[in-house]
Amino acid sequence: MCMYVTDILVPFWMEKKEELGVPPDQPCILQLDCWTVHRSIAFRTWLDKTYDWIRYCYVPAGMTGVTQPCDVGLQCPIKLAIKEFQHADIVDETLTQLSSGAVASEIRLDVTKGTLWDRSVQWFVKAY
Repeated sequence: MCMYVTDILVPFWMEKKEELGVPPDQPCILQLDCWTVHRSIAFRTWLDKTYDWIRYCYVPAGMTGVTQPCDVGLQCPIKLAIKEFQHADIVDETLTQLSSGAVASEIRLDVTKGTLWDRSVQWFVKAY
């Protein structure tokens, strides 16, 4: 999370501040989910010491759809499509093994890094 803030978020904000002609220490709001990493003392301490102009607030649990509409309106359908493609691959692989005579208790899905890497690209492209 610290790398994201340092390498992506801060440069973006600094560029926007310059475009808008506001001072570099102009406060910015960082809206965070209630994930453990976001709430950790280590992250909050680092953020407070490193970027005292970043004000952070947390989305209350169960309120993502209200405070982050893109998470519901855009990301949710894509995530759902990806899960459906993942499920289809599992079913296809299982049926292929069963068709070739494998006993149900002996079926093993290919979860090697290379296979998942290749499949994940297909899932993302199809979902998009």
